Order: sequence, then C-alpha cells, then structure tokens
Amino acid sequence: MRYQDSMSRSAEHLRAALPLMTRQRAALHPVSYAVWYEHVSGINPPLSRALKKLTQEGRSLDETQTWQLYDTHVSDFNPKTAQTIGDGMARVLDGLSASTAQAGQHTAGFEASLQRWVQEVLADAALRPQSAEQDPAGVVRELLDSTREVRASLQQLQGRLDSSQNEIRLLRAEVQKARADALVDALTGLANRRAFEQQLSQCTASHRGPGTAAGAGQPAPCLVLGDIDFFKRVNDSFGHLFGDHVLRAVAQTLKGVAAHDSLPARVGGEEFALLLPRAQLAEAESVAEQMRASVAASRIRPAQTQAALERITISMGVTQMHPGESANDFFARADRALYASKRCGRNCVTVLSAQAA
Repeated sequence: MRYQDSMSRSAEHLRAALPLMTRQRAALHPVSYAVWYEHVSGINPPLSRALKKLTQEGRSLDETQTWQLYDTHVSDFNPKTAQTIGDGMARVLDGLSASTAQAGQHTAGFEASLQRWVQEVLADAALRPQSAEQDPAGVVRELLDSTREVRASLQQLQGRLDSSQNEIRLLRAEVQKARADALVDALTGLANRRAFEQQLSQCTASHRGPGTAAGAGQPAPCLVLGDIDFFKRVNDSFGHLFGDHVLRAVAQTLKGVAAHDSLPARVGGEEFALLLPRAQLAEAESVAEQMRASVAASRIRPAQTQAALERITISMGVTQMHPGESANDFFARADRALYASKRCGRNCVTVLSAQAA
C-alpha cells in the first residue's frame, strides 16, 4: 500500500503541502496534491530532487511541469485514485468532525446516566433491610469510586476529542485559505487567470437573451483587456524588481476604476482584464478610457535614480458578449480589440462590437 500514514501524520503532511502548492502556478487539483504530498512526506526522494531543481531560485511550477513530475515519479498511482483521495480528504474531515461531536454528546449522556444510577441504588438501599454482610455504604462507595474513574477517563477522552475538533477546524481553515490564495495573483493582489476564467465561464453560462443577462433584463457582460506598452523595455532598462513595482501600480489603478460588481484581474505577464458582468458597451469604453488616462498621467521613479521615468502607458481593448457565444470567442474578440490599439500606436482604447467582428 503506497500511503500508510496515520490520520495525525497525514494532517501534518497536508499542512506542510498546502502553502507550497499555493505558491505554484498549477491549480490545486489532486495530481498537484499527490506530487507535493509525496515530497513533504519524504517517501519519494527522486521526485523531491526533481522538484527542488525546478523550483530553485524562486521559480514556481506550472501545469505542464506538475503533470510531468506526476507522470515520471508518481505514475503508478493513477489519476482516478488521486481524485478519490482529493475528494475523500474533505469527507474525512467532515466525518471526523461529526463523529467527534457525537462522541462528546455520548460522553456527557453516559456520565449523567451513571449519576442517576448511583442515586437510584442509594434510594433502593435505604428502603430495604440489609444484613451485616451487605454493607450499603460499602457498595455505594465502590460505585462512587467506579463512577469517578469512569468520569475521569471520559473527561480525558473528551479532551482528546476537543483537541481533534480544534485540529479539524485549523485544517479546514487552511484548506479554505489555500483555495482562496489559488485564485489571487500573488504580486498584484488581483484575481489571477484561473479566477478570471471561472468568472468568465459563469458569465457565459448565465447570458441567454439578446443583449440581456438571463431573465434579468440587464446588459450583457463587457470585457476590457489592457496591456502595458513596451513593458519589456521597462524590465530591460530598470530591472525586474522595478517592473514588478510598475505592475503593482497599474493593478492599483485598475482597482480604482473597477466598479464593485466587476472583476479586475491579471491574466498574463503585463496583461490585465476587467470583466463587467452588467454594463453598457459605452460604460465599458468609459472605464477603459479612465484607466488608460490614469496610467498615462502617472510617473513612477526608479529607487536608484532621481530622474523621472519615461511615462508608462497602456493599450486597451473593449467588447461586449454576443448572445450564445463561447467564453473563448468573447475573450478572443477583446484580444483583437487590444491588439488593434497596439497597431494604432498604443496608449489608446479600441472598441470592437460583435457585429464589427
């Protein structure tokens, strides 16, 4: 049997694997968990060596690398079994939590039953005449002593059960945090590509009627894509640390123009997106222009020099979802609008309607 860890030991491995998984570019799926579980548990040295080599100097694993590690070093453990373990992990936590609570209730009920039993024995002994050989006080003392011993044992059990419940709550919180972290871009704090694609798919599924969201009489979703102009030149001239500073500044600008119901995201290296679930095309264009103007008006100075940096600009593409089209077609049209802005000289906004496409 490949995995023979106890519940407490496997919980330790889970706690160690989760933060490592969330730093990667691969999704938090059972295959990824199997790779990191085998690494932190120490049962697969060849995998650990390959993993450390791929992640040295701060690099992170993508989906392709994760699957390659899995196929090379964990392939005898098939994906169906990995899926079963991933799904079963949540069920085990839920089941153990319920069993712990139920055992605690039974403990309290058993203690109350013992106390009633002692009281009944005492009352019965008082009503019946006893011989010298049948000392009621002695019998009661033995019963009380036994009750105290059982009560102490049950209290110890209850303490262990309470500790288990706390462990479950901590693990559950860590799993929830890992899931949340998996949808956030670590550098900018925006939604990442995975979160964006999930929301985009939901918008596509909910949009049904011509120009309206399903059953709500609302405008169809709009999408704004933006790409920082000449970003490679920024990195080459001032270094990647300063490039990261520029990305964070642009992300803050995007957050500032985003409405409360929209989703600002970083969907590529220097590419950003703003998904507006319910907006007129003219509103989306206005938001894009506000974003473009705000970035163009800003000045970001490198820490190592007092000279002002050449201004940062961003090119924008805007479109609105056409009824019945796929998420891929919707995104592709916004991407064409973005690159039309690039071809037109950059630092501008291009709107591309479904009819024009």
